[in-house]
Amino acid sequence: MPTIKEIGKRFGFKSPATVQQHLRLIEQKGYLSRTPRQSRSIRLKSDAYGGSAVAVVKVPLLGRIPAGPPIYALEFVEDKLTLPKNLFHGSGLFALRVQGDSMTGAGIFDGDIAVLSSRSNFMDGAIAAVIVNEEVALKRVYRLPGALRLHSENEKYPDRVVNVGSIDACRMAGILVGTIRQF
Repeated sequence: MPTIKEIGKRFGFKSPATVQQHLRLIEQKGYLSRTPRQSRSIRLKSDAYGGSAVAVVKVPLLGRIPAGPPIYALEFVEDKLTLPKNLFHGSGLFALRVQGDSMTGAGIFDGDIAVLSSRSNFMDGAIAAVIVNEEVALKRVYRLPGALRLHSENEKYPDRVVNVGSIDACRMAGILVGTIRQF
């Protein structure tokens, strides 16, 4: 666990009293416990999240996905993220760092991390990582007779229709289940 000084540095607090005040409030809410006058004694309470410790899942961060023009799909494990299971549902979870601005209307911004489930079945209007001819992009997906429409949530980017003839070259890499944003 971090020290008071380390917490203050991480969050930009100049006074250790500010850190103490925040920790005291979090402790009052029942999320953590501390031993007075003991360094590194912060502990998450196991009953703060419905009677058991927070269940987590390790999710591979597989590089970048454009929210704009598609780029060549290259998959490599950049990092492993530890995420709370109760916030990110699905099987075969993986994450991609969003690059671009075509999904800003859906609240997905450049630099966000998109968490996706590797399933390929989707409902019309779902946001998905779509691979077309080995290029990948994050788009809202709609079924059309004999085609798929890939829709951006930014009017600067036109829709792309993938016809039946090329639909074999089109596949869903995953369906969006959540995003993570760092400030």
